[in-house]
Amino acid sequence: QKLILSNNRLKLFSPSLLQINNLTELSLSNNKLTELPEQLGDLRNVVCLYVSHNMLQSLPRTIGRLTKLRVLDIRYNNMKVLPDSMSELCSLERLQAYCNELERLPEGIGSCSRLKVLRISSNRLASLPVSLGNLALLETLDVHNNKLNHLPDCVCELTGLIELHVGDNDISYFNENISGMTKLQTLKANSNGLQCLPTFIDSIKNLRYLHIRNNNIRTLPETMNNLEHLQVFDAKNNPIHFPPREVWERGLSAIKAYFEEIKRSGSSRSSRLKITVLGAESCGKTSFIHCLTKNCVPEKVQPTIGIEVTRWIPVEDPNMAFILWDHSGNPMYDSTHQFFFSPGSLVFLVVNLAQYQYDDPTSYHTCVGKFVKMLRQFGGESVIQIVGTHADNCNINDISNKSDEIIRNIQADVNAKTKDFDHRINAAREMVELFQRYQKSHNHSEVAPYTSPSPLSPSASEDPVNDVVDLIRKVKVNQPKFLSNVPKVCGKVEMTGIRDFRRILFKLTQDKKRYPTVELFLPKSWLELEKEVKILKEESSVPVIPLQMLVDIAQEKDPQFKDKDIMEALLYLHMTGEVLHFVGIPGLKDYVFVSPTWLIDVIKCVINPSLKYTLQTGSGGDSRMAKTKLASLWQKFNMDTDQYSLLQTLATAFGLWYPEQNGYVVPTLMKPSGMEDAIKNVVTIKDMVPGSEYSQVSYHTLPSNEYQIIMKFVFPSDIPQGLFGRIAVKCRRHASSYTYHSTMCLAAERHGVTITCVNTSTSTGGNCLTVCTRAIKDKLLPMWRMLLAFLNEIEELLSQWQGLLFYRYLVCPHCFLANETAPFHFLGEWYKASITRLPEIVKIACPVARGAVRVHLKLLYPPKNAHILPTQVSESEIQLVAATISEHWTILAKLLGISEDEFSGFSVVTTGSSESQVTAMLQYWSNSARRMQPLRNYRTQLRF
Repeated sequence: QKLILSNNRLKLFSPSLLQINNLTELSLSNNKLTELPEQLGDLRNVVCLYVSHNMLQSLPRTIGRLTKLRVLDIRYNNMKVLPDSMSELCSLERLQAYCNELERLPEGIGSCSRLKVLRISSNRLASLPVSLGNLALLETLDVHNNKLNHLPDCVCELTGLIELHVGDNDISYFNENISGMTKLQTLKANSNGLQCLPTFIDSIKNLRYLHIRNNNIRTLPETMNNLEHLQVFDAKNNPIHFPPREVWERGLSAIKAYFEEIKRSGSSRSSRLKITVLGAESCGKTSFIHCLTKNCVPEKVQPTIGIEVTRWIPVEDPNMAFILWDHSGNPMYDSTHQFFFSPGSLVFLVVNLAQYQYDDPTSYHTCVGKFVKMLRQFGGESVIQIVGTHADNCNINDISNKSDEIIRNIQADVNAKTKDFDHRINAAREMVELFQRYQKSHNHSEVAPYTSPSPLSPSASEDPVNDVVDLIRKVKVNQPKFLSNVPKVCGKVEMTGIRDFRRILFKLTQDKKRYPTVELFLPKSWLELEKEVKILKEESSVPVIPLQMLVDIAQEKDPQFKDKDIMEALLYLHMTGEVLHFVGIPGLKDYVFVSPTWLIDVIKCVINPSLKYTLQTGSGGDSRMAKTKLASLWQKFNMDTDQYSLLQTLATAFGLWYPEQNGYVVPTLMKPSGMEDAIKNVVTIKDMVPGSEYSQVSYHTLPSNEYQIIMKFVFPSDIPQGLFGRIAVKCRRHASSYTYHSTMCLAAERHGVTITCVNTSTSTGGNCLTVCTRAIKDKLLPMWRMLLAFLNEIEELLSQWQGLLFYRYLVCPHCFLANETAPFHFLGEWYKASITRLPEIVKIACPVARGAVRVHLKLLYPPKNAHILPTQVSESEIQLVAATISEHWTILAKLLGISEDEFSGFSVVTTGSSESQVTAMLQYWSNSARRMQPLRNYRTQLRF
């Protein structure tokens, strides 16, 4: 009854197959068929027909005779139309026709009354037949990546639909008929031209998954709060300003809390704008800010160290507040600026027109270019205003020429970036077609296709190439915007241009389209909490207080203000810079820095030009700072023991240093050096390396008893300032032996597994971060675990730069050993998947070797248990502690630092014995990076 002829490179359909009258399942996928015979309709007993991954131009007209056909799989072919006889397939339940060239569907498709699943994505459909609305049993409709410019009424008539995928079209709105789709649970509408979500969205009461990323949505309807079953809401890369960005970017729970609190306490208008002030040394930033805010010339100006924060309420508009963050122009602070950037802020890029050299690329880079690149990498859709200072020291022609050149260079850079993004998106799409062609010509039963890891793990990405496209789109959307004028100012007594600039600034803030976040409507309770924080700052000299103290103050003022809502308000105030509350850092989440400027002053003591000179010219000659030196630097702040400990934890978490036995290594204070010196430094750990010694960081000789895995992060432009140093700090905890050298190279070892991380320049002007791990073959699992530990730290850091474009690659192990000059690079997204559903013998063909060489999957995909990092608690230990604690699980929650909301979640979600509740809680604690002490200590404490 079943005949499987897949993966046989068949070019012709054998007539002998037509003689098998009792055939119920026929699989001809992954061959080279260009047509099917008309006699196919004689196989009237066929229930399942699979002909995907061929070169078919069409289906035979007799396909309608297969009245028993339930499953038809024709994906990955070259079909432009489907025969009208498709309407006769009265038993058809599942039709998969995606990745073809379909320009229309048969008008009679609505006659397939039993159809439940219809997948027609990645075609050329500009419309859908009206009869589609007759498919009363249809549960899944996937039409993403087509050419639809609106959601047809026939789709809205599918009231039994459970999943609807309409992403990657050109749909600008949802019509009101969608409200009748009450059974819909999943709606994916990414990458369209959506302008808003309808207010009647709450009529889709069963909606659980809503994906609307990469659109042009500016407001979210309050009716979203009525979607009781909504679990996942993905709205990334939208210019949403209501709720505030600081709210909706934190996800569904924050959005609901915002709307609920507005309903409870009411809302009030809040007008404020954060202004980031950047510029090279001696460009006049500090004088400019003083003239702007004080309306007078400063008597004496000291160079800015680190950051200075000025809050300005202009007399012209007492309801408006400007918060100006003046960043030092000293290059050593370039790596710390990113910590204090905010999405959507206004940026003043100050240029000393007297120092700026016309027609000098170096001068442009120093005064303008490097800051533009810094803001591009951070992303966040900032708006940049160039400000020219020292205009009084230039003649009129110089001012005009220099200003025009700056704007011209910026505009050329914007145009080049836009063109480059479009080119890369098209190139990624071409990669899809290349992979598809490769699949058709190189598929064998023992070789896995490498276009997607989805066959390997249900948690893997369905389409890693489209993931790359989404990344490029995200970066493109998050690029800063530039204003096309250059106001000229002078800081002398007459303050030329300053008053005009104030008028320009007020006019800018009235542009609601460009600055929608200037005027926000916030819950009154949030604004009251902000007032209490300001009173604390003014009346108390304590810069950091326990979280519980602030909660008590808020609830004394408003007894109905719940703990979880206070946390939401705090998170908002944190993102606006009013307070600092690091909820994700163990040891810091129970404290609030009510004076961010105090924290900045403390950091200045460590990241300081004079300290850098002292350390580099001292006996050590490097960036190692003794604990006694740190104590003396911070002595003037009169810290207590708790504050001292908090700051040490924060500096490590920020990646400013990593602790050693007698002190700290501070990457920003390290001497720059060349790759040759870095390699020599790495060679010093050669005794840790199993087998042959290091002759160089990357080499093509590998003992037969060892494995090597190489992962690359390729950056088309420069790597962000300070990134490599922060990687060195973050990865330190995953190694027992460690060496780090400047911004070029680090090496580590743990349990016989060695790993190197090297930062090099590329021939195209970008950077390449190469992570290479090796060990004897018996240590493949520890090898993957250590690599994943490093990669997870790197990924977490890279996620902080929303405008940073990069690609992940896994170097083909065969090409590496064969010393190929152009080794093949597999998609780096694969490492996030794992081998769970294929046997170990499965291999992948190396394209460079034209299919003649097969690469083991185990060198490209982590084993299924590799994602359990060595720092995590084992399952057996969790079970042992759970059995020991049992009924005392409520006490354990407090020891683990689990909040009341989390605690109640375990008591509701977990059923059965208290031991099962303990197990669930310990697993959550183990996976949430909040391990404050070994698990055995908790068992001992509870026994006591």
